[in-house]
Amino acid sequence: MRKIDFNEYKKELLEAGIPESEIYDFQDNPVSSFYQRYFDWCVDNINEYSQIFEVKPSYFYFWDSHIINARAGKGRNVYRIKFSKSYLEALYKKLGRKGQFFDKTDWVAFHNLQKITPDSLEFLMFQASTIFTFYHEFAHIVQYKDKDFTMSEHPSNDKFSFEKHIFEYDADLNGSQFVSVYFQQFFQEQIPRKDQTPNNYKRLMYLGISSIVITQLLFLYGGIYPFQPDKVNTDFYTKRHSHPHTYVRAKYIIEHYVGVAKANGVQIDFGDTTRNVTVICNEFFKDSGIFRDFIKGFQDNFDEINRYSLELYLGQKQNHSCIKHKIGLFGFKS
Repeated sequence: MRKIDFNEYKKELLEAGIPESEIYDFQDNPVSSFYQRYFDWCVDNINEYSQIFEVKPSYFYFWDSHIINARAGKGRNVYRIKFSKSYLEALYKKLGRKGQFFDKTDWVAFHNLQKITPDSLEFLMFQASTIFTFYHEFAHIVQYKDKDFTMSEHPSNDKFSFEKHIFEYDADLNGSQFVSVYFQQFFQEQIPRKDQTPNNYKRLMYLGISSIVITQLLFLYGGIYPFQPDKVNTDFYTKRHSHPHTYVRAKYIIEHYVGVAKANGVQIDFGDTTRNVTVICNEFFKDSGIFRDFIKGFQDNFDEINRYSLELYLGQKQNHSCIKHKIGLFGFKS
């Protein structure tokens, strides 16, 4: 992947009318190479897919803000995806540093994977989360093609709109399928041939989906923030707020992730995946009650979760602005 000249790209952003105060210049950051790596990947992808989906011009940049979030939008005839520097750094701090999680477990098989994985398993978790977010936000650009809009990755108490819930569902599935495909490619291309066993394949796939669920729970329970919020409302709902509830999102994201993997010949199923996600998440949150509370909330609202997930599925089928109806442009089968 070619290195993007940030200074030249910034000139394009300014010419497109994006305020300079919004653009985070990462070049003097102590971890500028980390920023550059992700910046190159995002710019490369948005350039490629904005051409294919005819949503031009489209730009990606880091947003100079203390808000921990990512956004997609269109204004002044320009599409944009922006990740706040606080969002990227908070995720990396929670997920991405080598040894901060797996080395503290007694999981011998994951210790062995850690030894043969470029970077680290923790960095893979960070990548899973950020890949999910990028393709989630890109789905919003396609959904709102030719319209001015702003959408955020993480929920707010905005006025409810069923169409927006459908679009969030659609965007979640888009992010989920790209993470699933990424981990399949990672196994085939980055794991040494002698270690490409069925069990290692499954472990990596479980790691990928667990990373998405962990990120969702960090936001739901306020664990992503430097200081725990005084009040966190995790009460279940269906037709309220800007996004479907995290319980609903977790259910359909896991289902789709597994479905994409199975369609590509990976030998995993929903039951086995949820059991392993439970093990990984339980270990990740072992010093808090987050995952215990999540499981209780999920079980208490199981029927409503299934009903609303089905309602969103049917809504997506009927709404042809959804990226689901255009995924052939990615090279995927519908």
